[in-house]
Amino acid sequence: MQPMNRTGRRTRRGTRAARAAWVLAVAAAVAVTAAPAQAAPGWAPTVQVDLGADGALPDGQSLGLGISGNGRYALFSSSATNLLPGTGAPAFGLYVRDLRTGRSELVSRAEDGTPVTNLGDTAGISADGRYIAFAGEANGEFGVYVRDRVKDRTRLLSTGSFQPSISADGRLIAFMSHRADTVPGAPVTPDTRNVYVTDRVTGATRLVSVGADGQAADGPSENPTISADGRTVGYGSKATNLVPAAPGDSTDLLGPRYTTLYATDLRRGTTVVAGLAPDGTPGAADRDLTLSPDGRFAVYGLGALPLPGGKSRTELFLSDLRTGRVESLRTSANPDAICWGSPGAAVTADDRWVYFSGGCSDTIIRASQARYDLYRRDLRTGRTEFLSPAADGTWQDGAATDPFVTDNGRTVLFSSGSTNLVHGGPGAIAWHVYARSLGGR
Repeated sequence: MQPMNRTGRRTRRGTRAARAAWVLAVAAAVAVTAAPAQAAPGWAPTVQVDLGADGALPDGQSLGLGISGNGRYALFSSSATNLLPGTGAPAFGLYVRDLRTGRSELVSRAEDGTPVTNLGDTAGISADGRYIAFAGEANGEFGVYVRDRVKDRTRLLSTGSFQPSISADGRLIAFMSHRADTVPGAPVTPDTRNVYVTDRVTGATRLVSVGADGQAADGPSENPTISADGRTVGYGSKATNLVPAAPGDSTDLLGPRYTTLYATDLRRGTTVVAGLAPDGTPGAADRDLTLSPDGRFAVYGLGALPLPGGKSRTELFLSDLRTGRVESLRTSANPDAICWGSPGAAVTADDRWVYFSGGCSDTIIRASQARYDLYRRDLRTGRTEFLSPAADGTWQDGAATDPFVTDNGRTVLFSSGSTNLVHGGPGAIAWHVYARSLGGR
């Protein structure tokens, strides 16, 4: 599968596709020498999502991109050509699979119904599964689209735009744009990248990445994500003027040396630093972050001391945007363990569970190698559950990453490069999409 990225360019660090490829490269070489932690009781076996119409294994790779709030519809990208009955599947497309009926449909279609090409690697699905927001190229121009699956209709939202994120009701779309005329007075620089939100009902578009003094941001902003309730937009930026500087602060602290993660409350018009280190200062962040459905919590990765052998790593944190409290998402209670994680994460609608991918040195198999397994943390009790065992209960032989969860947290969709998550699964290590649910639904 040719990896996609959030801007339509084929190589950029920090995207889901690039991150998945990196995690797979690390995990593929892992030799299992220890028994896995046991998953909590009540979970049903893992099932593969990216299957052909007749249940056949896909002839290409796939990555999960979202799940509807009610757990019925899964959104994923795939290079497989046998996901639909008959022939004529695109070389790469976005699909929605009905997890009840097993039926898949191609949703990356332009306004005239033809498949959209050169897709970006982010897309979003509304809570009821009706609306799909995605970016791609049609008629020689890249843009953000919204597809209505009920009306079988696609509308172009904005040309020259990328990285869409959709609210639960499908009304608000956050995106990044290079265009200087998206809204009046938008800044124009050689590297213009700003974050916007469009209200599909009113047609109004709003500049989100704006300086604390109302002036244009003095650096590029990108990778937006909008909370399910549509109130908060998170994004990464190298601008130095998005939040007021505290007395004595150096503006270089939030300077262009690394990305800082922000969250903007659209109702209040206020912006705060979301990617905080444990000491309360802005951290050197990965370019992605996740917001809880109500916008209260942010999950993100910060650069950390290397693993043994000098390998770099990212440590996961959760920040309470109301209180400023920062918590490390670790899979070990051992304070001496070195932990790492993938920035893709998910929080349930009741703010109780956070799903994430990572591990700790308790599960290092050999020097410089690290496992990426799927976990969920109970934010009330601090209990952590292991969720991605192989079909026989042993360790998976690849990696699990980028979880998406239903509103009630009972079903998790994720991507994995393992061959042994399901019986009769892929015969070779390759990325596919899986789902796991609590039993007795």
